[in-house]
Amino acid sequence: MKETPIIKVLIVDDETIVRKGLIATVDWQKYGMEVIADAPNGLRGWEEFLKHQPEIVITDIVMPEENGLVLSKKIKENFPKTKILLLSCHKDFEFAQEGLKIGASGYLLKTSFEDEDLNQFLSSFQDDILKESLLSPKPAFDHIHENVQHCPKVISTVMEYVISNLSEPISVNGIAEFVGMSRSHLSTLFKKKTGFSIHSFIEKKRIELSDHLLKTSSLTIQEIAEKVGIEDSKYFSKWYKKCTGFPPSKYRTKQKYTLHRTK
Repeated sequence: MKETPIIKVLIVDDETIVRKGLIATVDWQKYGMEVIADAPNGLRGWEEFLKHQPEIVITDIVMPEENGLVLSKKIKENFPKTKILLLSCHKDFEFAQEGLKIGASGYLLKTSFEDEDLNQFLSSFQDDILKESLLSPKPAFDHIHENVQHCPKVISTVMEYVISNLSEPISVNGIAEFVGMSRSHLSTLFKKKTGFSIHSFIEKKRIELSDHLLKTSSLTIQEIAEKVGIEDSKYFSKWYKKCTGFPPSKYRTKQKYTLHRTK
């Protein structure tokens, strides 16, 4: 008999007692759920979200560094099927209403909610998620470009970003800002999941594009250099030789000779 997949939950709240209390007191197994991470603010919450891809996020609204509404908006814009439950104080009522407009499924008052209230949300989330998985089963992770299996969505996002911006200057800092993670956290995650650094991946894709253009186009070395984000043709030639062992002009000549012989 096929096992029902565990539904992943992320809890985000700046009060440690609230996070730990929810983790310890709720019977998550009853709903086929597991709390896979918790975070003290929206910035850390977004990093944990990208890392684990939870189906459910329970988040406080008012938090330092980044509040729950900003976090919820980012999640809903990028992962609209995620269920979000807001935790709010009485004074946050207007914020809670704003959260519902963003796409949160509901909110609970931190000062007065009963276990039954939370249980109703969890039961409803469980039903919805299981129905969705039956109607449209989640495909395995896209084997994009590097055949990387079982990686967080953020890895494919980084890869797509690099490939789409090869003609522009690309920095790890810029990529980290784009995906909403710290440079160190993203670099560690990328290396762990792919086996190589982000910088190595950028160079690999630039070499692949250079090879393709040298082999199939009549573009000048300067034009090819610009296509892979390097403005100076002399620097490009040095870089290409350092990476491949021979200059781009020699590679092009070799490819033309090979093509001629195969005709």
